[in-house]
Amino acid sequence: MGLPSPPDARPKVLHIVPWLFGRQGAYGGAERYALEVARAMSSLTPTRLVSFGPLAEKLRLDNLDVRVERQRWSVAGRAHDPINLAFVRHCLWADVIHCHQFRSTFCAMATILGRIARKRLFVTDHRGGGTNLVRRLRIGRWIDAQLSQSEFAARSMPYVGRRVEIIYAGVDHERYRPTAKKERGRVLYLGRLLPHKGVEHLIEAIPDGGSLKIVGRAMDPDYTHFLRKLAGGREVEFHTSASDKQVIDLLSSSQCLVLPSVYKDYKGRRQALPELVGLVLLEAMACGTAVVCTSAGGMPEIVRNGKTGFVVEPGSADAMRSVITRFLSDPELAVTMGRNARDEVLRRFTWKGIAQKCLGLY
Repeated sequence: MGLPSPPDARPKVLHIVPWLFGRQGAYGGAERYALEVARAMSSLTPTRLVSFGPLAEKLRLDNLDVRVERQRWSVAGRAHDPINLAFVRHCLWADVIHCHQFRSTFCAMATILGRIARKRLFVTDHRGGGTNLVRRLRIGRWIDAQLSQSEFAARSMPYVGRRVEIIYAGVDHERYRPTAKKERGRVLYLGRLLPHKGVEHLIEAIPDGGSLKIVGRAMDPDYTHFLRKLAGGREVEFHTSASDKQVIDLLSSSQCLVLPSVYKDYKGRRQALPELVGLVLLEAMACGTAVVCTSAGGMPEIVRNGKTGFVVEPGSADAMRSVITRFLSDPELAVTMGRNARDEVLRRFTWKGIAQKCLGLY
């Protein structure tokens, strides 16, 4: 008679995020981050991703168990702070609960439930969210650790987690890869069109001989109108509905991608947390493209200045124009930096690597 099989020692991990990434959800980095790290983790340990939406749904993405709970109500009328108590049963299923967006009611509830049920609890912030009950209830120290995307992000939440670990973000390096030849003079912006992105400074920075493609959803009509008016008469094209393949081809064929985020937007409003990390930078780097970013937020932590791209002062069209001109006048520089950028992604920023780091910290 054989010995009984030992119980599965792998932890059951639950990721919770307000919305899923895609057509039926949101289009930001938070949703993409939660989906990708959970998908990568699912090949290593039993993993479930829970979110909220207009209809209840069960999905299977490779090894990942995805559950969408119907949004029963929004806290204080905030659409970005959904809740349905059905998520509690998923918390009880898990050994480890990983909340994405700590400024949310479900994160506070999961923290309390995890404390009672003796679950290991972790949180990653993505800048958005709704009600900050974790802070109001002073329960941040009930969270085992804050797994932060950057040192900058960690500094914005000193009261969350008994410890802080920097894990950064990742990118699907097999999907995001070089697919097209570089087009001399092509500069790319990729991302939502929102005031804190500082796209107006990039439009003003395009030198003679350069062309700018702005790719992203128009999230703010007033800002989009402002950008289109500013772009009049310049070599600037707007694309608000590019396919995934088109995006990857544009990332690959551009001499550089620029993420010009700012602390002060075009109306003079202060943006305290413009970019926690900048996922689009990693996507461009994975496609073998050099990147230019401002020194806002956590972006300088992932761009090696002079090696994989350049870091410039926020709001400075002159500084951006200077480095863009370098790429236009020296195409080989763009190719070399793009190659360095791809190598950097493979070394530091794959989703499998990020998932393994998380599991090691759980």
